[in-house]
Amino acid sequence: MFRWILSITLLLFVSSFASAQSDEETKFNEKQAKALNDYAETAMEEGFPKVAKRIWLMILAEYDTDCEGAREGLGYEDVNGTWGMKPNFVYPKDDNPDSKAATKVKKKWEGVAKNVAKAHKSMAEKYEKAGRTDLSVRHYKKVIYYAPDDEDAQAALNHKTVGGTTGTGLEQILYDRSKKIEDIVAVEARKDYPVERLPDTDRHPFLDAAKVDYISVKSENFIVRGDFDEKLLMTAAQYAERSAKVMAVVCEGFAGFATEPRFWTTDNAFFKSNATYRQVISANPEGRSPAQLKFVLENTAGTNIFKNGRVLGIQAPANEQGVYDGMVRSVAQEFSGLRSAGLREGIGHAITGMMFNNNRQFIVDREEQQRSSAGEEDVDAFSPNMDTWGDLALEAAWKLAEGTPAAKLPLISAAEFPDDARIKAWSFCDYVVRRDPTLLSDLDKLGGLKHPIEVEKKFTADHNGLSIAELEKEWKDFWTEATPVLKDIRNNTPPLETISKDAKKWLEEFNKARKDIAVTSVTFSADYSGRCKDHAQYLVLHEELRGPVAEQMENPEIEGGTHLGDLFANMACVDTEAKKPRDVFKRWMDLPGYRDAVLNNGLRAVGIYVEDDILVMDVIRGVDKGGQESRKAYPAINTPSVPTKVSVADLGPEVQALLEKHGEGSRTELGYPVSLHNFGLNGLIGERDSYHCKLTYQDIEIEGILHLADGGTNRRSSAPGMVVFYPLEPLPKGRQFKAVWTYDLRGSTARLESKFNT
Repeated sequence: MFRWILSITLLLFVSSFASAQSDEETKFNEKQAKALNDYAETAMEEGFPKVAKRIWLMILAEYDTDCEGAREGLGYEDVNGTWGMKPNFVYPKDDNPDSKAATKVKKKWEGVAKNVAKAHKSMAEKYEKAGRTDLSVRHYKKVIYYAPDDEDAQAALNHKTVGGTTGTGLEQILYDRSKKIEDIVAVEARKDYPVERLPDTDRHPFLDAAKVDYISVKSENFIVRGDFDEKLLMTAAQYAERSAKVMAVVCEGFAGFATEPRFWTTDNAFFKSNATYRQVISANPEGRSPAQLKFVLENTAGTNIFKNGRVLGIQAPANEQGVYDGMVRSVAQEFSGLRSAGLREGIGHAITGMMFNNNRQFIVDREEQQRSSAGEEDVDAFSPNMDTWGDLALEAAWKLAEGTPAAKLPLISAAEFPDDARIKAWSFCDYVVRRDPTLLSDLDKLGGLKHPIEVEKKFTADHNGLSIAELEKEWKDFWTEATPVLKDIRNNTPPLETISKDAKKWLEEFNKARKDIAVTSVTFSADYSGRCKDHAQYLVLHEELRGPVAEQMENPEIEGGTHLGDLFANMACVDTEAKKPRDVFKRWMDLPGYRDAVLNNGLRAVGIYVEDDILVMDVIRGVDKGGQESRKAYPAINTPSVPTKVSVADLGPEVQALLEKHGEGSRTELGYPVSLHNFGLNGLIGERDSYHCKLTYQDIEIEGILHLADGGTNRRSSAPGMVVFYPLEPLPKGRQFKAVWTYDLRGSTARLESKFNT
């Protein structure tokens, strides 16, 4: 009887304690939510909605799911006691380019972060004294988030030195592996591998069965075939070797991966036309049911063909960069050995993202996914830029409970791959390969189960209690940069640090230049300006790096240079004599790739950073629309008279290489370039080889060279969806010219005509 009474008494005591503890935690969280919401409202009022959004998402995830300010700020309304999204609500995305406003918001954050850190520390110490280490650790982790240098929190969490800061043992692993992977990617990006052209007698039966034309090249481990340029296919073979070396480092020390070429698809073919791609698949239908064949033909741009003991990888990429992307992706997927559609797609995105900071190939046609999903993030998810995907992953991490669970990834089919699952698959694989890639293999093997709950239970049982839920918590911490080490790994410039003194002036002048040629205005993005700042400061450090080559790249081996910075610089608009904005944007019109940015009606927002007469602009991430409906030819009838010639040196190395290819390498000047702009994110419209430009005046045709300029790596002469015609001689002055562009589009001839004067 006494034991029963004692048990009841203890139960009531524990219940009372838990209730009191819960009440205290609730009050604490509500108080912090109020302080953080006040900061978020200030950020919104000062013109930084994305800063506010991330704070509001954090409040709902970490402090108070019913915080009225956060809910209303994010577009929710209370409907009969339940939060629902307001009809037609669109969250603002445009940032204020005013550096004074940014400074004000930064100072407010310093005060808020200090106070919230102090509050968490007080709670942590209280729980520590009570022996509740579970709760004290949770609060100390939040102290570290707001006050990274707090020594008491570092000691309580058993931190040790990691890189330039402190962290846990797991964070040491993440840091070391991340740096190791980054280093091999940077090294391999510049490494050459021998590649040879195979004789035309070297044929592949699958391609011959389809009666298509192709050439073949071979590196040590790979054969690459197709109807692209020989040099491009050779570069693709080099990227295959590079990808294998990167994967060898990613998987080094871990068992269970396909480390030998005999396990890979080493014979691959790339064709310019989707029609050719379908022709090859149709000629080799073996092994697929009629329904499977129909799906592959209608929805994919890449697949493997298996027949008679042989395998051929075949793809129809949208442009040259898509060939490289597809080659790296194929090797990464084969090396990983992953077979479930979700994780295979995830590892492919992860490795190509690390190597190119872009993803151009998808397991199924994204247009189909666009029609089946809705939301403000669709436009961003369509972007191939991995910085944009990183923004989506950050927001998905704060909304962990709402998205695709990791336990579902091995169960997703190729035909059912919504955008949130694609972002989760990529970002989860990106994190886990830094931690322990065998965990992805183990998860992949559970693809035969029927439900995510079964996957979760089996995975936990097989890993001594390590659950997928714990991995998801780690994934969330990684993408939200919850600790100093994770911030160091992610290496992102905080948005409020990216607003330069004269950003507002340059934005206004850029919009004036667009208005002069009847193009819509753009807005400013602090997020997009991060890499602009990094590249501008790199150029400030190295005054000797000037000109069309050096300005459009970074050397990872010198101070300030990184591999990702190099990839960004390739497609940035850069000016190192940025004194008078009107003069700068006027001379940009003479450079086809730069003019593309000024002309693009689909460009909605830009990144801008100016320092020491150096201007850097991100004109890639803010493009949300492309295609035939927005195509333009330049110069056009409403264009003021244009110069008659341009310098080859100013146009950059890709034009020089183009001239050399056509036996015109000795030319130092060309006639004024005429361009057609499709503004596409993923390639040209229509059949690549069908593009033609006829430039005339008084029925006299101008001789020149056509450049399919949508797949290059120097923004001066390349831009997504652009084709340029370079007259070989300076144009006659004081004449009116007519340019007629034609290309094949879905079985018919598309035509666009423009007129202009010199």
